[in-house]
Amino acid sequence: MWRLISGRVLAMIPLIIIATAAAFFMLQLSDVDPAVVKLGESATEEQYAAVRADLGTDRPAIVQYVSWAGGAIRGDFGESWQRPVEVSTLISQRMPATLSLTLGAVLVTILIGLPLGTAAGVRAGSGAESAITAAASVGQAVPAFCAALLLAAYVAVPYGIFPATGFVGPTTSVTDWLRSITLPAIALGIGGAAAAARQTRAAVASTLRQPHVRTAVSIGYGRRSVLRSDVLRNAAIPVVTVLGVQVSLLLGGSLIVEQVFAIPGLGSLAFSSILQNDLPVVLGIVAVTAVMVSIVQLLLDIVYGLLDPRVRVR
Repeated sequence: MWRLISGRVLAMIPLIIIATAAAFFMLQLSDVDPAVVKLGESATEEQYAAVRADLGTDRPAIVQYVSWAGGAIRGDFGESWQRPVEVSTLISQRMPATLSLTLGAVLVTILIGLPLGTAAGVRAGSGAESAITAAASVGQAVPAFCAALLLAAYVAVPYGIFPATGFVGPTTSVTDWLRSITLPAIALGIGGAAAAARQTRAAVASTLRQPHVRTAVSIGYGRRSVLRSDVLRNAAIPVVTVLGVQVSLLLGGSLIVEQVFAIPGLGSLAFSSILQNDLPVVLGIVAVTAVMVSIVQLLLDIVYGLLDPRVRVR
């Protein structure tokens, strides 16, 4: 297992480098001048040149990237062009909201998608299976922002149980924190729950048709016992793959949902930074997101190793 983990950790490094380098050099294609962003359009050319020299943007792009990457390794993403605040500080302030929303959406995916998919797989060919599959198809077809708007308009506003906007941190009030992320997490997690349900249904139904499962049931083992000990374990591997992909999609999908519910997370910070041409903040968010996705993939590989011993010896 340690060999698997160490190999995956080493594989994360080039992936993060490629992701950040691609974002950095794509942002270099922009005609945004940081000196104009910081000073406005009424400064002198000498003042512009001084700002460029101070930020290092007058150097070749590759030199700028190496310098930025060296600082990023230490957690230093530079300073925002729009406000005298470190990018790492802005990100750390917004991270709790995004993590809360993403983890809530993952819970929605697991608690709704897996039970429904298992029930549909066990009852393959029945009316219940058809109903669950149809509901899952609808869930995948509804965009997260549409679900967010519907929940805000028809649940949050009329009933007032859950807030329509805002975010309360868990350190302030656990109850208010749960209330503030419930509807956004549901909106973000519906698509993932639908995908997980469909994948779980297919995996469970396929495993139940395997000869060794039929043999175990025919010689007297209880159906529930076989389902717990063999079917769910074998069906879990493709399901884990879907969950890993969904977590990565949830990190990206949180941008729109955060906008609808006015949640001060990384998505809303990225959106406002793009509008304000605050490229260091955008690049810092890309780097942090790449690291988070890489960590999710690492955890996914560890779960693979626990479910399938063959993965550990590769």
